[in-house]
Amino acid sequence: MKKGILQFLAIIAVVAFLLICLRILVYFFGEHYIDAMAVLLIFANVCFMIKNGIKKSDFKKEYIQKMEIKRGGIALIHSFLVFVFWLLYNATRG
Repeated sequence: MKKGILQFLAIIAVVAFLLICLRILVYFFGEHYIDAMAVLLIFANVCFMIKNGIKKSDFKKEYIQKMEIKRGGIALIHSFLVFVFWLLYNATRG
């Protein structure tokens, strides 16, 4: 019973932390907080690419299906997708 209560409280704490982070992004970037989130995701992927390097063996079907960002090649694919979705979002925003 205590384990369930602790998990519930941990989930509430994580959600509260994420809401506070979102509020901070809105405070600093205003209506452009989505742009800041996209840049942060791309930056994190670039860090994984630098740390792990891009190898030909990273581009296996199983790694792409699981989207293991810890692999450099998959981080490259993920950062490209985030960039494309960010461009599409900005194009529809008007």
